[in-house]
Parts: sequence; structure tokens; C-alpha cells
Amino acid sequence: MDALGQHSPEEWKELFDRRSGRTVWPFGSGVWSKKEWVLPGIPNEDVVSMFEGNSNLFWAERFGNEIGMTDLWVKQCGNSHTGSFKDLGMTVLVSQVNHIIKKQGGIKAVGCASTGDTSAALAAYCAAAGIPSIVFLPADKISLAQLVQPIANGSIVVSLDTDFDGCMKLIQEVVEEYPIYLANSMNSLRLEGQKTVSIEIAQQFDWEVPDWIVVPGGNLGNVYAFYKGFKMMKDLGLTKRMPRLVVAQAHNANPLYAAYKNGWDFQPMVAERTLASAIQIGDPVSVHVRQQARNVPPFPRCSHQAWLFVSSAEGNSRSESL
Repeated sequence: MDALGQHSPEEWKELFDRRSGRTVWPFGSGVWSKKEWVLPGIPNEDVVSMFEGNSNLFWAERFGNEIGMTDLWVKQCGNSHTGSFKDLGMTVLVSQVNHIIKKQGGIKAVGCASTGDTSAALAAYCAAAGIPSIVFLPADKISLAQLVQPIANGSIVVSLDTDFDGCMKLIQEVVEEYPIYLANSMNSLRLEGQKTVSIEIAQQFDWEVPDWIVVPGGNLGNVYAFYKGFKMMKDLGLTKRMPRLVVAQAHNANPLYAAYKNGWDFQPMVAERTLASAIQIGDPVSVHVRQQARNVPPFPRCSHQAWLFVSSAEGNSRSESL
């Protein structure tokens, strides 16, 4: 942060705006246009990118009117190569793996557990880089569109009779025994790419910050990535305040909400079926990574107000303030 602070907020804004959507490699990407904030040391020729990011910020006027909101916007992160925001983190992770392999070797493949989107992104970026990939998927719990992508991109696909949490435990055991690089969101490289959504949102609002940001919560890496992006902008003077961050969890897979109700005593749960299959996760790894890495409670109180919104599979909802 000290090195980044040597440049003024105006310099950063001008640089990011000038690069956005251009064809100069690799800076036209919504992620790599912020390269100095993401992975500054990697050579441009080692970057593995598919022009991810730069996704539309859609003014949901009619939907907003239906729910009594006059200024509701939807950040369409799914407008990406594999159809989800996971591309934003995977371009960073696979680029770094590509750089390591070129420099010193040792890594034979990249692996992940997935509810569908992560495996699609991993397979696509590894295929682009010519790196083998292996994905562990819960049997009969992902869509056909999500299954087709890793198969089409040449991944080794392992279907397991368990849920995502079971797949996650198994892939962690595998990477300890074999030279396979773990690509799940517990890897901070993924979050470095995903934090650029925050910067992009501010950029699209002429460097103003929205009052509220609603983020679906599964493995809980993305909400931290959003927080990190907004916090960096505020600390470096590009913006003046933090937004209020909302984590939306399905009723049948709501361990973060349950922890809040229980005085922040986090306990894993067995996630039941949810309509949003990607957030059907009862034991999010990002919680444990934070505890191990910093020896602090997994949910520290932030200077800005936050809320948890819990939505049931039937569409009913309720909210609680923190």
C-alpha cells in the first residue's frame, strides 16, 4: 500500500479510465487494467486473460419500482467468458501458476472443488494456458451447462457422491500429496482479481460509492474481495467512504447468519438443497482461512454498518442488522 500511495488518486483514476476496454495487452481486461493493484510483478507475457471484467452495470428501473427503490443497479458479472464472476479471480490465479511453471516448474496441474462455476472458469483458463486441470464436483448437483464446460476444455472431471464441502475436503487432501495447485477461493490470488469488481463499480459511477452492495454468500470469499477493493480505494483516496455490504444466504445454507445469531460462534452445517446451487455450502473455507492466517475472530466488526439477508428456497425473506 505504501508503494501505491506514492501516486495520487487522480493519477490512478486517469490510468484506470484510460486503460478500460482498450485492446492493449493485457490492460483492456477489467482485471488487468488494475494490474498494479492486483499482481504487479508478473510479466505481461505470462498473463492468461480472456478480456474478463468490464461487465455492464444495468439500471434495474422496473424491478426497483416494484420493490420501492428508485436507484437500483445490477452488476452483471456473469457477462464473462464462462458465465460467472469466477473468471475475474481465475485469470489472476492461472496467470501466476503460468508464471511459476515457466520460471521454475514443479506444478503438474491445477485443481479445485466446485459447485459448477469455479470448475468452468478453471478449465477454461488452464486450457488457454496449456496447463492440465482437475475438478471435483458433487454428483447430480450442478447444471448441465456447468458440467459441459470443464469437459469441453479437457479437464479431468471427478464426480463424487457428496456435497461441495465433501469435495473440498478431498481436494485439500489430494493437493497435499501431489504437485497439484489448489484453485479454490481460500487462495488469495482469486480474491485479488475479484476485488476489481469494487473498483469497476466505483469507476462506472464516476468514482462515487453506492450506499449498499448486495453479494451472494457461499464460500464467503467474494464478499471479502469486495470489501478489500472498496477499502483500498478509500485508503488511497480514490473514494471518500465505504458502502454497506450485504451478504445474501439461502435459508438452507446459512452458516454465516447462524453464526451471527449465535454470537459469532461459527459452526459448520450440512447444507440442504437451494434454488441457487452455487451457494449451497455449509462450511465455507474462507472462514477457516481467516482464522488460521490472522488468529482473529472470523467476523470482525467493521467501521461501516453491514446486514445479513437470509432468503429461503421458497422465496420468502427476512433481514437482520449487525
